[in-house]
Amino acid sequence: MERQKIVRRLLASTILISLLGFLDAIYLLYSDLIGVIYCPLEGGILQCGEVQKWISLQPLILHPSLWGTIYFLAVIVLLFLSVSQKNPYWLGFFLPLAGLVGVGFSIFLTIIEIYVITYFCEFCLFSALCTLAIFVLIIIAKKMEQGSFFGNLDFWNMFNKTE
Repeated sequence: MERQKIVRRLLASTILISLLGFLDAIYLLYSDLIGVIYCPLEGGILQCGEVQKWISLQPLILHPSLWGTIYFLAVIVLLFLSVSQKNPYWLGFFLPLAGLVGVGFSIFLTIIEIYVITYFCEFCLFSALCTLAIFVLIIIAKKMEQGSFFGNLDFWNMFNKTE
């Protein structure tokens, strides 16, 4: 019973981090659309304007802020489904998969900031940290609830409702 309480707290913390990441991604999307970004820590390698200039050269469909907004919204929905339903596949399959995709995309974008743009955006780094924290918390919650990292990965049975 105590484990279930800890898992719920981990998932609640993950929801909070996802909401913060969603707000960050919304701000970045808004900044991309209007073409102006305000970064309180601007200076040195933290040059949000330079990162935004590079991103503005890409078509809107490739903007990381758009994909970040979609990602955080999807994670929030999956987390609420995991908490509200007794189906182990939300936490066992979909959430770890979403977390892995998010971390992979964040690593890719951080590599672009390091080697292509050569500047960092503090909001982008915050988003990457949120994504990493979400993934770690989901993996810990999955391990605590299901006892294994590899449990409930059977794709064909994931929509069977269990009690």
